[in-house]
Amino acid sequence: MSDSEKRGRGRPKSLNRDQVIATAMEHYWVDGPANVSINEICKRAGVSKPGLYREFGGEDGLHQAVLENYLDKGLKKLYDVLAVDRPFKDGVEALINLFLESRSVFTSPRGCLLRDMRSCEDHLGPNTCETIERLHSDSMAQYAVWIERAKSRNEIQNIWTDIAVEYVDLQFGNAMLLLKRNEPDDMIVQVMRLAFSVFTPKL
Repeated sequence: MSDSEKRGRGRPKSLNRDQVIATAMEHYWVDGPANVSINEICKRAGVSKPGLYREFGGEDGLHQAVLENYLDKGLKKLYDVLAVDRPFKDGVEALINLFLESRSVFTSPRGCLLRDMRSCEDHLGPNTCETIERLHSDSMAQYAVWIERAKSRNEIQNIWTDIAVEYVDLQFGNAMLLLKRNEPDDMIVQVMRLAFSVFTPKL
């Protein structure tokens, strides 16, 4: 038997990796990452459990893949906005626009998936937990660079960076919750402007 014949034997691979990840992400958002079983994901994605395990290595691997997809489609865009060298107030406006644009990137924004998964780490696998903490640390580092740059230009008050970073993280989470509730754009704009005005009370 030739090598090509050997490779051709057995069940052909039909699992669509991207489609499974998209299905899992949507339902983790809707029901919570710890509340959707691997069997339910298989049912909703129309794939077999053995096929999913072959592709992702199990539920831990699927969770990781969803997080990496969230990084590519959401977090990296956030990092790009934060990295642009511009006045702090202009950066805030760019961030507001980014959050509003997320309505078109994700069919139904359900809040911050990284935050949701971090809140239920006790129910997730070790590799997923490691990925969660890595992405969280990366995000906080990006916020810190943004805050330090604004402080160095005297564009914001001289607040401790670690406190400012925690505050920024909370405000981004709040913005995502407003999106989850389908609040109108104008409300999100006004709430975010008010939230970030604490950095420039006398400027």
